[in-house]
Amino acid sequence: MFIGGCAAVSALEFAAGWLILRSRKAARDRFAGHVLSMALGLFFLVKCIFGNRLGLTGPIASIDHSVSIGLFGLCWTASVLFLLSTLGKLNEKS
Repeated sequence: MFIGGCAAVSALEFAAGWLILRSRKAARDRFAGHVLSMALGLFFLVKCIFGNRLGLTGPIASIDHSVSIGLFGLCWTASVLFLLSTLGKLNEKS
């Protein structure tokens, strides 16, 4: 349910942003970067939370979880930077 919910919200966010920003290509591309990096971050979060049950962890689970948490943080940071960049592009005077 959690995995399906994350996928559905990411798809809806992408579709809504694509439609709303269709006339602002630079902002739209950055928003797409935000959604994709956030979806990748959610993958690492899901891998950390449900990895043992889904068979996604390596032989030493604690190391795998540490790496997944770190990669989630990096992807989340990239997502926030893309979103701030999108807002900056929308705020520019054309």
